[in-house]
Amino acid sequence: MPSNWFFLLFVCLFFAYEILENGLILLNNFHIKKNRSHLPTYFIDKIKFADFQKSIYYTLEKNRFALVWNLIKIPFLWGAIGLGLFDLFDAVLGLWLKEGTIVFSVAYCLIFAFVLLVLQVPAGLYSNFVIEKKYGFNKMTLRLFFIDLIKGIFLGALFGIPLFYLLFWLYQKMGTTWWIYGFATVFVFQLFLATIYPTFLAPLFNKFTPLEDGPLKEAIYENAKKIDFKMSGIYTIDGSKRSSHSNAYFAGMGRFRRIVLFDTLSKQMTQDEIISVLAHEMGHNKKRHIQKQLVYSLIITLAGFWVLSLLIGWQPFYNAFEAGSPAPHKAFVLFPLFSGYITFILTPFENWLSRKYEYESDRFSIEVTGNAASMKSALVNLTKKNLSNLIPHPLYSFFHYSHPTTLERVNALDRG
Repeated sequence: MPSNWFFLLFVCLFFAYEILENGLILLNNFHIKKNRSHLPTYFIDKIKFADFQKSIYYTLEKNRFALVWNLIKIPFLWGAIGLGLFDLFDAVLGLWLKEGTIVFSVAYCLIFAFVLLVLQVPAGLYSNFVIEKKYGFNKMTLRLFFIDLIKGIFLGALFGIPLFYLLFWLYQKMGTTWWIYGFATVFVFQLFLATIYPTFLAPLFNKFTPLEDGPLKEAIYENAKKIDFKMSGIYTIDGSKRSSHSNAYFAGMGRFRRIVLFDTLSKQMTQDEIISVLAHEMGHNKKRHIQKQLVYSLIITLAGFWVLSLLIGWQPFYNAFEAGSPAPHKAFVLFPLFSGYITFILTPFENWLSRKYEYESDRFSIEVTGNAASMKSALVNLTKKNLSNLIPHPLYSFFHYSHPTTLERVNALDRG
């Protein structure tokens, strides 16, 4: 085979991904426009036709922006490859730091991560302050947007520097088995972040307030006790200062686990609907969905480190991206940057698994609350308030939806 076969393979995978991704968006848009005058029968007496139309405009506008942004990213990516920026930056950084040192490697990775983050800022600004604002969702100010950005950069440096330092130290000291130790390090690091997130990190962005005593709190604790669900507390957060989208989630591990309700949720749902939603979330834990997804994630991460260990010293890998001679810091940037164009083939399976868990948790919610009507009305309410697409194309849904559509979930509940 010619020496550039790996590059040719990447080109094929890249364009396969882009054609599929953008083709599905176009297919979904065509499907929505074709069926925009037909509100699904189930929703006729539950969602106003005007709201249905608004959800269509919202979906189409987000999809159009996704297409444009996808096209904008392509020349940036190939420009970086064609100009040899990965090797050029290596040379420029070498003017200030000694090459081959761990400090040099960490700086290379973090600066590239910072550049990628900055390149995403225009998309975030347009999405929040044009599309989300137009449809009444965005409540964030420009000041808050950039405060969040700065906090994110600070936390990325705070946790990223020691993590990368340890990974490069392992690479230098552990020989050919470094990738096993690297995987174990990342695994422990992820568990650590998941544990401290609700108590120490999330409060940096939102104000957490213990849910006030009353019928809702009593009902939540009653359901939790019924299924032996342990938690450290129930909190509301000021999600409305950023968006009018509503949500509820569980965060943390062990004694740090807590229930979190967006303040928008209580304004948009009845108590019975909130109870049903939280019972659904509890179902993910009791059905061990989180643990199963963690195992899957561990397998993918381990496989990723193994592949990285094979590529890290392989010259054709660097030739494919005009990255010069092999170096671990380049591989740590190139591999995650481009591996998505290969692993996208796993997306349908991951979404199928996620949708399977959603169905199971829906049924669990009804088993706990005995209230199928509230679960179904909660799903409709979330769909209506968040302007979710009621008529996605099946192929688009298959590749992109981690949750079944509302109609699919309601029909599944009716089937029992």
